[in-house]
Amino acid sequence: MARRAGWGWAGAAVLAAALAGSLVDAARLRGDWRDTVLAVAAIVLAAGGAALFALVATGRAPAARAAPALVVPVALLLLHAAPLAVTLEPWRLARLGVAAGGVAAYLGWAAGLRRTLPGYATCLAALGTAAGFFAVWEPPPPKPVPIAQPLARLGPAMAARMPGWQGRHESLPPDIEKVLGADEYLNLMLESPQEPYRILVFVTYNANALTQIPHVPWVCMTQAGFRLVEIRQDGVPIPGAAGREIEPNVMLFERSDGVSVARAVMFQYFRVGDTYTSGRQVARFLATAGSRGHQGSYLSQTQVAVWLPAGETGDALAKNSRAYCLAVEFLNVLVPLLEADYYPNLRDAQGG
Repeated sequence: MARRAGWGWAGAAVLAAALAGSLVDAARLRGDWRDTVLAVAAIVLAAGGAALFALVATGRAPAARAAPALVVPVALLLLHAAPLAVTLEPWRLARLGVAAGGVAAYLGWAAGLRRTLPGYATCLAALGTAAGFFAVWEPPPPKPVPIAQPLARLGPAMAARMPGWQGRHESLPPDIEKVLGADEYLNLMLESPQEPYRILVFVTYNANALTQIPHVPWVCMTQAGFRLVEIRQDGVPIPGAAGREIEPNVMLFERSDGVSVARAVMFQYFRVGDTYTSGRQVARFLATAGSRGHQGSYLSQTQVAVWLPAGETGDALAKNSRAYCLAVEFLNVLVPLLEADYYPNLRDAQGG
């Protein structure tokens, strides 16, 4: 009995922590009534679950009858936290930890019902129902969110902020556009008479995040005859990115025809809704799991490639190399422009 009471108090404490987190989330909301409804539901469930756990711990509520009722806040807490934690943001990981703690407390408390077969059977049935719900539940498809203005306009804006660099957006052949599958794209090659490097800025935008992301550089570049020499993920602090670091893929590609060698340093990442990621599978998961507002309704991919001049040697991926510094310099201009003038503001109820 004492052990069961201990697990009951543990469950009450965990759901009280979940209640605090739900209150913080509610304070951050702006605009979307669906987020507000879900936030209120999370507050009610966390508060009710904490109170019920406390009643069970003090013996004021029958454990057998509380089993199916308690699985609701515990299961929904995990269901809400798990898809968001894939972004690896500390706050969302903490919420997932709280949800996992609620499940652990529930399982520990339920183990004390083994001597009362009907109560234990009820508990297992409730957990089985929740597991089945996890297995078959799918979020509604995201509502497409149009871009604020065509990406082709980004070319002049980039050139205006990068003195000496000139270039223009060039349309891709129709067959490549079909494979690309983007609603909007920017294909901008920039050159400067003061620099031996050429810069390619390539950005795609899909209003509907549910895309298979067919165009990624480690596939397309290798199909074009390039060898992926190295790939890693570097944290790059970008002004305007909501105070966050973007961790892009940093790659070095190389192709030789026996006479000359072509090399390029490339920075690449995805943005799904308000979340940045370098992982293709993570982007796909976010596209399907984040079907509401700022949790993901559109998909964008950004690539900045620095083409090295023939004959240049040295470690092009060194953080103090000219190629690396140029890529970061362009990202420092590109990302704030995209955020301010092109990506829709999903927190103002424009999302799915």
